[in-house]
Amino acid sequence: MGLTNRQKEFFLFIKNFLDEYGYPPSVRDIAKGMGVTSISSVKKMLDRLAEAGIIKKDSSKARGIELINRGVPLLGRIKAGTPVFSEENIEGYVELAEKFKNTQNLFCLKVEGDSMIDKGIFEDDTAVIKKQPDINEGETGAFRINDEVTLKTFARKEGYILLIPANKRYQSIRVTSKDSFEVIGKLIFVLKDFN
Repeated sequence: MGLTNRQKEFFLFIKNFLDEYGYPPSVRDIAKGMGVTSISSVKKMLDRLAEAGIIKKDSSKARGIELINRGVPLLGRIKAGTPVFSEENIEGYVELAEKFKNTQNLFCLKVEGDSMIDKGIFEDDTAVIKKQPDINEGETGAFRINDEVTLKTFARKEGYILLIPANKRYQSIRVTSKDSFEVIGKLIFVLKDFN
């Protein structure tokens, strides 16, 4: 898509606003939400997003913004193996089947590695994650450990957390109170590319 970080921030603001309220933001809503004092700066940013082909603008309407692609954002790669850092950069969008109408709080990550193969999760699969701050025992999810991101099954032990792979060649990752740890979200399903 080739957007700058600031353009991505504006696009995500518009998408999140639309998901939350069911209608697009006005130029003033965007200015307020993005902390911009100049309405003309917002209009210029909207022009750039329209040129990039990700929004349509109708200047005759106060809320005349339409997203071209309302798919689930593909944010990069997640290691199913040893954790690696995964930047939240939008690389594209994944269109989900019609039955998945509510895509709010969903995002996708491409899987790297083979530590989850016994759960049927392979390299280059697309993991669809629901962003949430907690996860239940035995659920698989995306986790950030000391600024690295991994896909594993969650278990809580006395005094620590265990992130368990689904491949006997890999050891579980033990997370203690000394580690920086965050639940990014729960794995909802995996998309496979059979080409």
